[in-house]
Amino acid sequence: MNIIVLNSGSNGNAVYVESPVSGAAVLLDCGISCRQIELRLARHDRTPSGIHGIFITHEHADHVRGLPVMTKRNHIPTFLTDATWRRMHRNKPRFRHEFMGNTGTVRVADIEVRAIPKSHDAADPVSFLVTIQDVRFLYATDLGAYGSELTTIFADVDVALIESNYDEDMLTAGPYPPHLKHRIRSAHGHLSNLKAMELIGSHCNGRLRTLILGHLSANNNTPEVVLREFETAFASRSDLPPCVVVASRYDVGELISIQSSLS
Repeated sequence: MNIIVLNSGSNGNAVYVESPVSGAAVLLDCGISCRQIELRLARHDRTPSGIHGIFITHEHADHVRGLPVMTKRNHIPTFLTDATWRRMHRNKPRFRHEFMGNTGTVRVADIEVRAIPKSHDAADPVSFLVTIQDVRFLYATDLGAYGSELTTIFADVDVALIESNYDEDMLTAGPYPPHLKHRIRSAHGHLSNLKAMELIGSHCNGRLRTLILGHLSANNNTPEVVLREFETAFASRSDLPPCVVVASRYDVGELISIQSSLS
């Protein structure tokens, strides 16, 4: 499996996942412009022509902003829940779309994408589990809280992109009004660094090879703070992955390649 995090943050989210066997790819969320997607894929010698489906987690603009132009220009089908589609308004896809349930599974070429319900202030938000051969990738951001289904899946994946949105002290001391701070901390908001480390520490095992920490707040977090939190929390854990990546909210990440044990 090849993964490219094109952007991860409240300014836009998009993750490219590719099968090295068939060459087919899917896009998880489309929250940056079509032009930026094209430019960032080109940095890794990819084009949108390889994308066979766009999967949307929920209707917030930072996850769907680029969808109308991306789908119209490249004729890519979109997969999403009915409730998400109804709430999208002006950001609806302009090519074929198909509904999937919030526990549904869709197969595109040799890529399987399974939806997992999540807690966030959206109509019917989901996370995604992507499987290619025996490689499994969990994409879970915008989590106010995490349930037993997600933690069970997390214990059995090779790669995971987990939200680590805010540092509690920075949020408390920061300029946000009280109602916004409450929303961020709520069960329908976002995961703090501390909650993300609790999730990882309680449910990670030896299978996880790469951990991507993403959706960092621009005002209440930094990559340096996140990495310090991780290193402090897991200094004595030898079973945690050798590769930890902090996804950028400003630029495309490196290509992450995970080899199948069937290869």
